Amino acid sequence: MKNMKFFLPVIIFILFHINGYSQARQEMNYLKGEVMVQLKSAASIDKLVSDYAIFYSHRQEVQVVSERFHIYLLRFDPTKADNQLVLSELRTHPEVVLAQNNHYVTLRDGDELIPDDPQFDVQWSLKNTGQSGGLPDADIDATDAWEITTSGLTAFGDTIVVAVVDGGAYLNHDDLDFWKNHAEIPDNGIDDDNNGYVDDYDGWNAYQHNGNVPTTSAHGTHVAGIIGAIGNNGLGVAGVNWNVKILPVAASSTTESIVVEGLSYVYVVREQYDLTDGAEGAFVVADNCSFGKDNGQPEDYPIWEAMYDSLGQLGVLSVAATANANWNIDVTGDVPTAFTTDYMISVTNTTNQDIKNTSAGYGLTTIDLGAPGTSIYSTITNNNYGYKSGTSMATPHVTGAVAFLFAAADTSFMSFYMNNPGDGALMIKNYILNGVDTLESLVGKTVTGGRLNLYKSTLLLLERASLSVIPDSLHVELLPNSATTDTLTVANTGTDTLYYFITIPDQPDWIGLDQTEGMLTESQYDKIVVSFDNNGLDTGYYYSQILIDAGEAGMDTIPVTLFVYTDVGINERSDVLTEFHVYPNPFSSPLISFDFTSGERGILKVEIMDLAGKVVLRREHQVSQGANHFMVKDLNVTKGVYLYRLMLNGQVVRAGKLIRD
Repeated sequence: MKNMKFFLPVIIFILFHINGYSQARQEMNYLKGEVMVQLKSAASIDKLVSDYAIFYSHRQEVQVVSERFHIYLLRFDPTKADNQLVLSELRTHPEVVLAQNNHYVTLRDGDELIPDDPQFDVQWSLKNTGQSGGLPDADIDATDAWEITTSGLTAFGDTIVVAVVDGGAYLNHDDLDFWKNHAEIPDNGIDDDNNGYVDDYDGWNAYQHNGNVPTTSAHGTHVAGIIGAIGNNGLGVAGVNWNVKILPVAASSTTESIVVEGLSYVYVVREQYDLTDGAEGAFVVADNCSFGKDNGQPEDYPIWEAMYDSLGQLGVLSVAATANANWNIDVTGDVPTAFTTDYMISVTNTTNQDIKNTSAGYGLTTIDLGAPGTSIYSTITNNNYGYKSGTSMATPHVTGAVAFLFAAADTSFMSFYMNNPGDGALMIKNYILNGVDTLESLVGKTVTGGRLNLYKSTLLLLERASLSVIPDSLHVELLPNSATTDTLTVANTGTDTLYYFITIPDQPDWIGLDQTEGMLTESQYDKIVVSFDNNGLDTGYYYSQILIDAGEAGMDTIPVTLFVYTDVGINERSDVLTEFHVYPNPFSSPLISFDFTSGERGILKVEIMDLAGKVVLRREHQVSQGANHFMVKDLNVTKGVYLYRLMLNGQVVRAGKLIRD
């Protein structure tokens, strides 16, 4: 869940159930005869195929989804074995990190209107003067923001790129500026830049696993125009950004493996840019995902969500469209907008009257904000323009805003971002969510209660001495009479010197700080250690808050929750491990605790792997029937996302994610 402080701390806990889901529901949302696996290494696939030859008798039945992350799509005869049987077998294989169904995914395009007026004054979402019966100023204040910048480059001269993960785009549109991979020679059948993708000069086509980007997608072209139609060129319309480059990735529908392949490509392109100091790849700062699975349950899609985490660690925010139906996503679920990853912004659709569209999803804990998405005029195929409606159109306004803030940011912020890309991306998200215009129709129905305002978010970014604190809340779970620590990052993303003071009202005994004041020049930050000790406390919830006062640079309040729990008296469930807890997660010290009730005794093997499948730690523990507690010590790994897997008596019984902050 996301809290009302506008973004959830990176506490990600995905339970990977082997049993317990309705077979009827599963048949509705995945492709029979296909499963997706993430392996420890590329070499593992041959052993997997050999071990399960009864399912995969031919090597061509294996498709590479992501070479970088060792993710493969496996096909088999569904008349000989159902998906659940195959998954049960695969999850016990020692080379398998994660295994799941290949779910169906659909575009989220609303009703389409066909007008005939290619002028800026019909773009009410950017400047609403009451045209077409709209409410004046029911817009994102783009014209005010453009007085600050019209985007395109960062303060350090990096060319800003936005990945549009969709159905492709019309690459010859005169009003769009598409990124080109100049390190790749097109159509020569060679991977010239050695990034793992042959002939990806224009981008990537995950449908056909090649560089031939489809050019017939009006949907993808429309989304691209909202983000970055060339402005002030005397032609057509203007995007949120006037000069940003668009990276088209065809990967938005049909099956989940296609989505993962597309997101993996975005990751590789940005990673390549960082590793070569900008000589190759692209400075991608955001990806737009105007598609998803209605009523999807996030726990069924661990690989997709892990891709968002991985992109976030590189500094790339993922912006996602929620369902085009008046559903409470908190209740019904949705993929991807019910994901708990911090590195995603979830968006619903507002109208030119500044109200939520009646055919758009909402959720107090799942949907971050609204943005204009009804009757939006933008680019389409064949050098034309047209109207479309839906959360698909709302989302690129927010994606465009992410790119715009990177252009508006000064050298102080960009220096911080380059050294701390994950934290910097979360700050950009924070500025967007804290800069909204509050709308009555969104209060109580979205995390922020508001609609995107580009100008206000830009002003928050440009405050001269700017206080930024990560995360926005702390939540700790501990067994009785135990202790742990967590951290707060206090940063100055402005240019003037910032002085801050930290207090804890009423100062309860169970929480403490290693530092209560500090001075930060531009781009500097402090890591504040927050200690927790529940010695003598009864079980239950305890609440406090940390107040950070930086004078004119602002104040921030960090809610703190301590949960003291015990496994005594738990009603056992049918699965092997019940009441399972991992803490702290995210962790900063080389120590992680696992608590659970086991239905049987035996040897529990613990493996922790990075996202490339490399095992970074392996331990074994004797497990008794009933309540168990053990700690993994000396986990000295760098910041990032890791996967853990628990095997009891040789059977995989639990898998999930760990965050090292």
